[in-house]
Amino acid sequence: MPLRAMQQTFIFVGNSKVLKSSEEGRPSSLRQQYADETTDEDLRKIAEKSPIIKLAYDELDKFHWNEKDLVAYEERIMDLRKEEAILEYRLDLAKEESRKEREIEVAKNLLKAGVSIDIIAQTTGLSMKELQN
Repeated sequence: MPLRAMQQTFIFVGNSKVLKSSEEGRPSSLRQQYADETTDEDLRKIAEKSPIIKLAYDELDKFHWNEKDLVAYEERIMDLRKEEAILEYRLDLAKEESRKEREIEVAKNLLKAGVSIDIIAQTTGLSMKELQN
């Protein structure tokens, strides 16, 4: 459903910023006339500039969806969340691998400098087995 169809149900109450920026202090009768003249493009621009308003319009829009559209939307949201979780997990693995590689690099340099394996194990957190390899 286009944003235009929902404009009558979405009301700003007492938000002076919105009134000043979009209405420039017009009397309420003119504000209503201005709202009636608002185009779909105007509403899209408003929604693009304000994530909160976009979210509100999207939430209102869901009430007009049929069951099939709502299920498809929910499935897409679940897919996106799953993808996000997978990417987050992969990032965590990469960070851990990078940290481990850095510890090994530091340990090798400390061994070359003649520092004892016991001290290296304590400072890097690497096991004796890892250090001996």
